[in-house]
Amino acid sequence: MARPRTFDEALVLEGAMELFRERGLHGISIPELSERLGICKQSLYNAFGDKRRLYLSALRRWGEQQVEEKLALLDQAPSPLEGVRRLVGEWAGLAAICPSPGCLTVTAIVDNADDPDALAIVEGQVEGLERGLRAALVKAQALGELRAEASPERLARILISTCYGFGVLARLPGSGPVIEDSVATLLALLDDAAA
Repeated sequence: MARPRTFDEALVLEGAMELFRERGLHGISIPELSERLGICKQSLYNAFGDKRRLYLSALRRWGEQQVEEKLALLDQAPSPLEGVRRLVGEWAGLAAICPSPGCLTVTAIVDNADDPDALAIVEGQVEGLERGLRAALVKAQALGELRAEASPERLARILISTCYGFGVLARLPGSGPVIEDSVATLLALLDDAAA
């Protein structure tokens, strides 16, 4: 008879997300994961399989959280365009914490070019956020907040590209001013597209 688990699987997954965010899949060993997460190696294997499966679970959960948070910002705003502005404004917060571990999604893109499973998870995250941005911008245009000639598709694409670019820049010391300036430029771009 198997013994009941004596750890919270969700908390272990949260801890794994942060460790993989800092070090990537290949930058941390199973013994280090076990020690840092406070779970014995066998329990880790029993709960998640191998290190790669733990990583994919952490990557999936990270993306769900990040995309949900960002889409919630869009939904909670008084108008679609204001939601997009708020989301872009949130990215400025990265400037205050440079250098930071950055974004696990970005780390996965950089570190896993040969892992189709990791890339499929990441693609889903990027596409989900881009879809949400595009939907908000289409709605803003329908409500007369965006000029008729503005392209919600192109705006969403530049916003998503810049968002994930910030995840790379945030790892560099001294990149805060670059991020702040880029956020201001994106906000100006949205102002130019506004009706």
